[in-house]
Amino acid sequence: MRQNMLLDAVEQCGGGVASLRNQVDDLAQGGCQLCSLVSACRVQVEEVNTTLHRGLTELQREEADREERINATLQTILGRCEEDAKPRGPQEAESMMGNPVTPRPGSLGVAFSSGVKPFLSARKEQEVTSTMDMASMERALVAIATELQKVHLQLSRVIQQAGTLRKDKA
Repeated sequence: MRQNMLLDAVEQCGGGVASLRNQVDDLAQGGCQLCSLVSACRVQVEEVNTTLHRGLTELQREEADREERINATLQTILGRCEEDAKPRGPQEAESMMGNPVTPRPGSLGVAFSSGVKPFLSARKEQEVTSTMDMASMERALVAIATELQKVHLQLSRVIQQAGTLRKDKA
């Protein structure tokens, strides 16, 4: 009987050891699965990080291109405004200074009586060209505003993606 009790105790211990061995094997396999999950997450983080970096670099390049285009447009507008501000001829220069050109006797009278329209004064001509300049300036400013809205939208997306990535890491 004593032997039977000892045999039963040995069998129970052996069964306990086998159970422990199975649990250790399961933990070892689960640990490897955890390691592979961590590795997969790291790979995904690196891929997302690379994509975000590439996108940010592309946005910076696009922003530099836009800035060049905007500066060129503004320089063109500035050049036109400066050209329009300069007098075009001696008659316009004198009229802008307030010294009217003295007509020769009979020369303008014949022109007006034959139905020819007189030249526009410098001020009226400036109003016409400034209206055209205002329209082109307005178009340029609308184009600049559109470009800035696109840049703002793209930057918002990148910032949102970066925030999401940081939350996922935490």
